[in-house]
Amino acid sequence: MSEENPFEISLKQLKKAIRHMDIDEDFVEILKNPKRVMTINVPVRMDNGKIKVFRAYRSQYNDARGPTKGGIRFHPNVTLEEVMALSAWMTWKCAVVNIPFGGAKGGVICNPKEMSQEELERLSRGYIQALGNYIGPEKDVPAPDVYTNPQTMAWMMDG
Repeated sequence: MSEENPFEISLKQLKKAIRHMDIDEDFVEILKNPKRVMTINVPVRMDNGKIKVFRAYRSQYNDARGPTKGGIRFHPNVTLEEVMALSAWMTWKCAVVNIPFGGAKGGVICNPKEMSQEELERLSRGYIQALGNYIGPEKDVPAPDVYTNPQTMAWMMDG
């Protein structure tokens, strides 16, 4: 039995929620789609001297209420669909509690448990450098998530 696509789940939830709201159909069309989804390949020199390329994502779902915000996870099972769904849910959560942010989410396909601190640092810096023009306090505010922490965010801030 295959697992259902998380983004499809988010769209089903949206469809169910809008039945209870008086909302313009054009606005619903906007809410069905992330504003920007980026797929990034991050080359990292590993401790053994070899280069390994990590697949990574950032979904900036909607910034109508303000800059997007959302965590960045490092996990071997990260998928594009998961990142898109989580960014949609963050958008809706921010709107429901009336804070001036939109939703975003990022992820890197890696197993941080098998990586050294130095490799994680190089990966963190490479990921954020690849997103350079799309990240910042007025655009998109990253945060820690699964297998990332304040140290990861510090490396990203140093870029």
